Amino acid sequence: MRDVLTPSLRAYENGGGPCVAEAIDANVARQVAAAYDTDRDVRTVGQAFLRAGGALARGRNQPIRANEKAVNATFEKLRTEALHQAQVNAGAALAKRLMDAEPVKVSGIVRELAKHGNDPYFSAGFYNSLDERHIETAMALGGIPALVSAYSSGVLDKKVYDSVNTRLARPVPTVRFAVNLEDHYLTAAQKMQFLDSVAANPVAARNFASSLSQGQLRDLFEGPMSKDPLWRGKLVGVLSSGIPTWPGGAQPPSDSTDLSYELWFAGHLPYPSVDPDGSKYSREQDAVLSWVELNRDIILREAQRRNIDPKAIVAAIAWEGIVNNWQPFPSPIPPNVPPPFGRHAIGPGKVHIDTSVVKQIEERGYLPRRGLFEREAILATPKGSIEYIAAIMGAMADVTDREGKHGSIRNRPDILSDLFQGRDLKDWEKRLSEKPPGEPFRPGNDMGKWTARNGSFLNDALRLWEGQQPTQSPPIRMPGTSPRPPLW
Repeated sequence: MRDVLTPSLRAYENGGGPCVAEAIDANVARQVAAAYDTDRDVRTVGQAFLRAGGALARGRNQPIRANEKAVNATFEKLRTEALHQAQVNAGAALAKRLMDAEPVKVSGIVRELAKHGNDPYFSAGFYNSLDERHIETAMALGGIPALVSAYSSGVLDKKVYDSVNTRLARPVPTVRFAVNLEDHYLTAAQKMQFLDSVAANPVAARNFASSLSQGQLRDLFEGPMSKDPLWRGKLVGVLSSGIPTWPGGAQPPSDSTDLSYELWFAGHLPYPSVDPDGSKYSREQDAVLSWVELNRDIILREAQRRNIDPKAIVAAIAWEGIVNNWQPFPSPIPPNVPPPFGRHAIGPGKVHIDTSVVKQIEERGYLPRRGLFEREAILATPKGSIEYIAAIMGAMADVTDREGKHGSIRNRPDILSDLFQGRDLKDWEKRLSEKPPGEPFRPGNDMGKWTARNGSFLNDALRLWEGQQPTQSPPIRMPGTSPRPPLW
């Protein structure tokens, strides 16, 4: 957002805004073009801000907030739409015809859509403009190729992703009423056709995979369609096509796993590439390894961003999923219930939503400040949980470096996981101030000790990291309250 809004506003200040009388000269074309481009960019940023969850109204002296990454991603999507606006608009016009059409004419309109099947922006404009019922109608009457093309555009709305994911997971109706010509349902064969078509288009497959929430993945792997013996294999094929790090060629295991709720669906993933026949590790460990391979890029990116050993992130998620697996479902307690009942955790690694350490990393600028329910929604996703786990561990390592008497813990997954489970930043600062110089670090809680005992498992989890290791950071400055992460 800063990359676009700031220069656009400066353009206004420096004469790129609306023309004045003395500016109407030989440069008028340049002035008008600058004004148009600036207005378009500022307006697009505003639209991106609202689509990304920015507030429409606020009280006096109340800052307006939105997640910057979400705004930037939405801005890029809107900018792409703008470049192909004519195609998007034409697709939207056809969608309006479909929703206004008499039942007997609907099939003909979908056949007209097929003529634009190779135009992803026309197809995206079409599906973005449909309501949920007509999305399924278009798919059921032959619009699946156009939908897959729309997936490859990168400009599909979230409502389309969610609608498609819901319809893929739900059971196929067994009773149909022929008298209602407006109702159309996807058959099992059409759902299979969709997965096959997405798997054949790597860009569409990547967008499909990234659109799935943890719950949607679980519903697809464990829902009614999973009774078909081919279903899970086709799902794995889509993930393999969309996520290059995924192990190819393997089939999902048939036996179950005893994992905690947040990694339940991982038991349906195929064996990981580091244990392809399942002979080296337990089923639970293999399921976690497969989950790690699915999310490897996010783990490595966040570990490098915070300059910590990525095995520490894996250790926290693995221990919670394999060892701390007594919890059969997410806690139903709302995140705004005060302690001791409000220790509500969610997502991989079970980051607690309203504890001191998550507030501290937000206050110190490692992550944006968020309300309870926004934080809960973010932590429910693999990406969000990984970001918080890495930020907490990175902040612990920064505190240790800043204190300066005991060496670095950036290469100590056992200590990082121990601190993640058992301390907040102020508590760790106090402990370091009391710790005798030269006294070695030793893990003291169950997660840290488990990490120390399972080095081989954790090495295999991230074997493809190409040998990069965290380094000792330069002198640390205290982060401010900026929503941008500190740059070391």
